[in-house]
Amino acid sequence: METKSKSSPTNPDIALLTLDVKMQIRILYAKVTFLQETGGMTKEIERMMTQITAPYTKDNPNPLLITRPPPPAPVAPAVTPKLLLKAETMQAHSEYIGPDWKHVLIKPGDILIVYAYINKVTAVGFNTRTHLGGRFPVDISKKVEPQPYVEPDILLCLISSCGENSDPSSLAFKSGQYIRVCRREKDARSAYGFNQSTLSMGKIPLNNNFTKVEWHKAT
Repeated sequence: METKSKSSPTNPDIALLTLDVKMQIRILYAKVTFLQETGGMTKEIERMMTQITAPYTKDNPNPLLITRPPPPAPVAPAVTPKLLLKAETMQAHSEYIGPDWKHVLIKPGDILIVYAYINKVTAVGFNTRTHLGGRFPVDISKKVEPQPYVEPDILLCLISSCGENSDPSSLAFKSGQYIRVCRREKDARSAYGFNQSTLSMGKIPLNNNFTKVEWHKAT
């Protein structure tokens, strides 16, 4: 005579529970396989499957401990470029040859006038020996006594220009941006400048596209 199972939620029958778990696993495996074959597997389902199987992997020292996905790593704060109110003077102790014209060429001993920092490791400056400028790594130079202060020659852009296509070193600018003049050409028709909005350097034509900012003395 068969005895009725006395299984209940508070007192489950181990044999019945084991059989039920096996059937559920087979059904789940079949469904997951179908989704994988038909392209219906989503990232959410993959994450849920990982959470389910993680407690029972070989690498888990305690298979009864339910593991949870690690908390997201803290996002590092964005480094904001720093435009210097007063240019800094640095002297290079190592040479630097950048990948393109956007980077300044430097030899040991060169004096650099720094106008901005892109981040903690990269600066934008003007090489007083080559009369060219661009980006360079900060760790190849050190701060020295500043050059004699000269009131900056700043131009206000009246129109926009993407630069001359024939010369990649031409400086792009937009209406309303400020260009700091680093060097004026001998022909007085062009100059080499620093765009204080884009933190880039290049050649600009001195024409009606710009107007000079006048510095009036305090009275």
